[in-house]
Amino acid sequence: SIMRGYVKQIDSLNTLNIKLTSVLDETNTKLTETTTERDTYKKDAEQKTEQLKKGAKLQAYGFKSEALRMKLNNTTEPTTKAKNAIQMRSSFTIGENQIASSGRKAIYLQIIAPSGEILQSKANYVMDTENGQQAFSDKKDIDYNNQAIDLTIYYDLKGQEVGKGNFKVRVYCEGQLIGTDSFTLK
Repeated sequence: SIMRGYVKQIDSLNTLNIKLTSVLDETNTKLTETTTERDTYKKDAEQKTEQLKKGAKLQAYGFKSEALRMKLNNTTEPTTKAKNAIQMRSSFTIGENQIASSGRKAIYLQIIAPSGEILQSKANYVMDTENGQQAFSDKKDIDYNNQAIDLTIYYDLKGQEVGKGNFKVRVYCEGQLIGTDSFTLK
């Protein structure tokens, strides 16, 4: 009779074990499905965040970059001669972007001489970009309200001689390249 009691107990424990194993398998299946769903949603969210980041990037267009020379009446006018240049300027429009955050933004001008050297007003003029730290020529702070804004940034040569050739102009905002231009001096 004791053996019969043990056999009944073993049988009921086996039945309970089978039931628990079934519940565990079901729970594992649901967990796997939930994990897969979570990973899919996470991946979608990352893609959408990346798209939003790309969409929020400002764009600069309508460039007019040139060197300036001093006239006799102490005003400046555009020049194409390197020996006469005392200043460089780049005028452009930053486009409307409803996705971008509004507020104070620093717009960085980078002028690259034909020799490949980046013209700098001060040695500590360095900005963080998506490609690491880079030197910049000058900057201007603007109050961006998601509307198109016309902007001109000047770079004063301060007696520095510049060579003849093709100068490249790059404009950055929030570490991203937002526009490029070039001009030539003879």
